[in-house]
Formats: sequence, C-alpha cells, structure tokens
Amino acid sequence: MSHSTLYINGDIHTMDPSYPRATSLLCRDGRIISLDQNPREVQQGGDLEVVDLEARTVIPGFIDAHCHLELCTTHLSYAVQCFAPPHHSLAEICETLRSHMDKVPPDGWLVGRADFGLHQYVDEQRPLTRQDLDAAIPDIPTVVYSGMHVCTLNTAGLKASGLLDGAQLPQGSSVDIPSGRGLELAHWLPNPNFGVAATAEAIQLLGSQMFASRGVTTVTDIVATSDGIRAYQLLSRERRLPFRIDLRYHSPTILTSSDLAATGLESGFGDDWIRIGGIKLFIDGAGHDFAGNTVVDLKWEQPDLDAEVEEAHRAGLQLMMHVQSTEAIDMALAALERAQTRWPRHDSRHRLEHAGDMPFDPERLTRMKQLGVIPVGTAQFLYSYADAKPDVNQPPLKSLQEWGFRVPGNSDSTGSQPEAANPFHGIWCAMTRTTRLGTLLSPDERLDLQSAIRMYTADAAYACHLSDRGTLTPGLLADFVVMGEDPFRIPVDELPTIPVDAVSLDGRLRHTVADT
Repeated sequence: MSHSTLYINGDIHTMDPSYPRATSLLCRDGRIISLDQNPREVQQGGDLEVVDLEARTVIPGFIDAHCHLELCTTHLSYAVQCFAPPHHSLAEICETLRSHMDKVPPDGWLVGRADFGLHQYVDEQRPLTRQDLDAAIPDIPTVVYSGMHVCTLNTAGLKASGLLDGAQLPQGSSVDIPSGRGLELAHWLPNPNFGVAATAEAIQLLGSQMFASRGVTTVTDIVATSDGIRAYQLLSRERRLPFRIDLRYHSPTILTSSDLAATGLESGFGDDWIRIGGIKLFIDGAGHDFAGNTVVDLKWEQPDLDAEVEEAHRAGLQLMMHVQSTEAIDMALAALERAQTRWPRHDSRHRLEHAGDMPFDPERLTRMKQLGVIPVGTAQFLYSYADAKPDVNQPPLKSLQEWGFRVPGNSDSTGSQPEAANPFHGIWCAMTRTTRLGTLLSPDERLDLQSAIRMYTADAAYACHLSDRGTLTPGLLADFVVMGEDPFRIPVDELPTIPVDAVSLDGRLRHTVADT
C-alpha cells in the first residue's frame, strides 16, 4: 500500500536554486512529491501521515563523497586506539599497545590506529619509531597506522612481513628499516580479517553513531575487502543499513578496471541502497613523509596507467584517481585525454581526488574543465594541517567554486580523523579554515554556510553521479535532516556540535539522536 507523509511548518532549505525555500514537503513511497502544497489539497486517507516540523530547519541529507567507511569503522571498533589525546606521549601509546598483547591471536598482528601528524601532539614531538615499539612489544608483529599512507612497524613486524629480508615492495612504497617507518604499505601489509559478521556490526554501529546521527544519508565507500562488500549486502538484506552506499572498488586491491569492465556492469548499477559507483586508483601516495617533506611516489608507468584508465572509461565506469603531486595530475590527465579521444564519453565526471587540496593551478585546472574532470578537495585537511603556515591556501575551495567546479564534501575518513565523519565539522573547516592548533589559513578562501552545505549535498551528489538525491526536489529521494537548531542563525564555532533531531531516509524518520 502506498504510504504518504506530509511534513508541515518547516523552514526547508532545498539546495535547489530553482526553488530554494519551502515550508512543507510531501513524500510518497520514498520520493518527494511536492513542496509547499496546501494540506487541504492533499488527498486524505489512511495512508497519509502528517508531521509537524515545529518551525525547525530542514536540509537535504548529507552525502560523504569520499570515505573509507569499512576501514574506518572496523579499525575504530577492533584496532588499538592510539590517538593523542587522550594519550599525551609516545610512551603512553606504547603502554596502551602493550596492554592489548594478550588479545592477539597466534600468528596475528597487533594493529594500532593513530592521528595524522601524531608527532605534533605528543610530548616527545617526534614520530613513533621501531625502537619505541620494540621496547614495549618485542615479539608480536605490530603496526601503527596514521592514516592510509603512513605507518610504523616493530622489528617483529618487519620480520613477519619479510621487509628485513628484502621483500619486493610495490612501486611507490618504501620503508626506512632503522626507524621502522613505512610509506604506502597499507595495501601491502597483512590486514586483520574481521569476517563478514563483525564487519557488518562495525559498519552498522559506528556508521549510525558517527555518520547517520550527524545527518549523513549516503556514503561513498572505497571498500577495503571483499568481506566489506558482503557485509553491505548482509546489512541490506536484513534492512540494517544506516544509510545508502555508493560502492567504489579499489584497483588492484580487490579487482582491476579490466576485471570490473569484463562483468559488463557500469557505474550506477544497483538500487537506491547499494550501487556500484566505479573504480578508485592511486596514481601516487601521500605526497609527503613523516616530517612533511614532499615525496613523489608514483605507482604507475604512463603506458600501464593509460591502459587501466581506458578500460574503465570505455566500460562506462567513473574513475576516482588519487593524486597528490603535479606529476600524478599530469599522468592522470594525459591518460584521461587519451581515453576520451579514443572513446568519447559525454559527462563522465571522472574525479581527481586531492587535486582540490593542492595550491590553485590555473593551467591544470583548465585541462580539467575541458575534460569535465572534478578536482576533489577535503575541508577536514585544513584542520589536520596543524603546523601549516598562515599563507597556505590549500584546499582553495572558494577559488575552485568561483571557477565553476562543484567540489564535493567528504570526510576521507579512514579512522585516523574520527571528527571528519561529522559533516558539520567539515563545514566549519571550510568556513573558518582553522587548524587543530588554531592557525588561520588563507581566510580569503573561506566559504559561506550556503556554499559549504551545498558541497555536502547537491555538489556531492553531482560528483558521484547520484542524480536522485542531493536536493529537496520533487521526484528525488526523500532524504533530509531535521535540525535541532538553525545553522544559519548560530555562531559558526557552534556548528560542529549543532544538534540533529532526526534524519529521514525514504521520507520516514529512521535515525534520531535517541536511536544512536
């Protein structure tokens, strides 16, 4: 039986420029039917529910356009938490790791998860080293990750991974044996196998607590394992997904562009809850070492990259290409130009992840515009640039918007920056450009609230080819957020803690603060 809900007496910000504000919203069978309809003109019947919004502010559901959700939720659920704070020193972190030694299964690894730039927040003011870990955990293979790109191993970990015996690393990866510090090893080192059920539980619990309760209704996940894919399907079958999933396969960790292309599946295959979005490629890695020095760690030769990109482009798959150096951008653009010339596609919207985090570069941005490429930036990184100089203008969000780019809001959360899961934290970062240590970075690049919210709604939907969401427009999915306070009326510094009263998926209020 068809179900309709009429939401009345609201302050509704649609993010649709053709109809920006409304006071009522009629939903039927998961879609928005109309705005500002007179309640007396709506057909009355047993299937109509009327909900009074009590003058509260409503905005579209947030879309996290670049996330490592499986990795984030499993590592925050099952890895040892090594963040500073609550830890104040490397010694305290090592003691916490030591206290978890008895939980490691035979032949298993002890895995820790720490902050970006950990050395900036501990008393020692230096990175964690092999010697620190050896003193606390001499016999169990141990690795501590700071994000996806940077890690530290103890001697037992270096032995277990074969690194002390000269194991062959992938192009772009490296390890400094004396210190135990590694770059670009996350997809090469053995990762804990949590299993489908445990992965599903982590996604449901922390996905609800960290993302859905803050208004997130769609997450683009660059899935880490096949168990993660199975976990999403399990949650969907059991109707336990806390939000919709835009699934991105990492090549070559799970499968290559050729593998996915051979299935005949294109971007967009699936349903409203789980869809295949495309392929994620790392062209280079972190772009810096532990001390913040520039590192160009290219992972491809140009002919191989050309072939990989062409396979995805020809097959109708959207590419997310990780770039953190001008060399990587040039390689990606050259591959895309070649593919587009050979196999013309209209509106492919391939993406260069982190190109929008780099200094403004008119020459390369012009090439992106000509190709219809989207440079992706992450406002959260402004907060993470704790020791940055005040004149740092990256990501140049305002300039990118003024050039006509629709930069999508995203957390890029791997577990190392849990606060990024909250879109209002990212919005605050884009509006204030203030680091974790209080430094103001290039205030001329600050966004206003409307523009910052649009990044996480309409612009994120555009960047992910999600044409059925992102604005509160008739015909689109009825995903929206009911705020406890008006974000347009409170001080900017209160945005990260603004209350979310309820979140609607399919036009029904499914997640509230009380639920999570």
